[in-house]
Amino acid sequence: MRKLSDLVLLIVGVLYPFIVYFGMDHVSTPVFGLILGGLWLVRAPALLRQPGGRWMLGITLVYCAVLAFGGEEHLLRWYPSLICALLLAAFGLSLKYGPPMIERIARVSEPDLPPVAVRYTRRVTWVWVAFFALNGTASGVLAEWGPLSWWTFYNGILAYSVMGALFLGEWVLRQRLRRRINKAPMDGAAQRLASHPWVDAAAGGYAGKLGPGMVVALGTAGRLALLRHGRAGLVNELGQHAAGDDALSTPLVWRFVDVLPEPSSVDALLRAALPETAIVLGEHREGDTCTIDLELPLDLACFADHFPDAPVLPGVLQVGWALDLAAPRLGTPRTCHAMDGLKFQRLLRPGDRVRLVLRHDPDTRRLHFAYRMDDAPVSSAHLRLDGTHA
Repeated sequence: MRKLSDLVLLIVGVLYPFIVYFGMDHVSTPVFGLILGGLWLVRAPALLRQPGGRWMLGITLVYCAVLAFGGEEHLLRWYPSLICALLLAAFGLSLKYGPPMIERIARVSEPDLPPVAVRYTRRVTWVWVAFFALNGTASGVLAEWGPLSWWTFYNGILAYSVMGALFLGEWVLRQRLRRRINKAPMDGAAQRLASHPWVDAAAGGYAGKLGPGMVVALGTAGRLALLRHGRAGLVNELGQHAAGDDALSTPLVWRFVDVLPEPSSVDALLRAALPETAIVLGEHREGDTCTIDLELPLDLACFADHFPDAPVLPGVLQVGWALDLAAPRLGTPRTCHAMDGLKFQRLLRPGDRVRLVLRHDPDTRRLHFAYRMDDAPVSSAHLRLDGTHA
């Protein structure tokens, strides 16, 4: 019931200028007062439990009573100014007696605000104090001396447009502040990681809702550690080294690369999903044969689960990649109904570079694939296709 009354009161507040503009010829002022008073009374139990709720409820009920028993039509226009005055008082007093209103709202979702965020919420509270003061004054001037149409346009459209611009501008600034807050510990963590023998270079960033993260360019020792210990072992070791004596400096998102991206691209890389396919380095085709040079990313998604302590590319992915890479190049389907001569002769690990040879025989409707690394065979098979695509 309370949530419904809150929603109805919010809708009435937003549409109030238009309700007054179109409803004054059909609904009397006392009825307006009784309806508003009834809505505020339904909210009374919740307001009485909130700081400052008692005087806010008392003032609005007095205003509604004046409307209900005084019946002066002109008083209807002062409702937006009254609400602005109440909000101005609430926000202003919170600055004096603390904590600021915006800080209270922020701590509902983030109880442990850092000092820089607390200072930011205080400044935002001051912005809203200024807005409520100016908006309430402008609304009052129009209520007393302006035409009803001007008053309706200002309170029903212009004021909410300004509020929307404030909300949007504050959201943009908040995201920048959030990135700076989350990235600051990562800068220190990146400096600590640079001294680790497994790391060539590191760059901290922010992965949005996933939290702070780290992009690491692995050295030769780091690549060897990845092969020996897997992604989980690498993250555990580097995470402890990155944090140092501050557990809050532990990155939550990790990406492993050959070379660090540009600083402006670090956040985008951290937000992106782990790659699921190999990197195509080059290719050429001769008739029905296509040769493709591939590199396995260091943080290929499957390596996190396929033997976590000793990552290996699954054989089923090798078959799947062959079908997927052949389809746009040789016009073959992405599925097969049987395999002949399937051989797995060598393991493929993170960072390996391989050459994939695809040969399509339209007459027998077969696709032959062969992976080779350093001229040594890795895997091969003849795939019997369901059909061919033009």
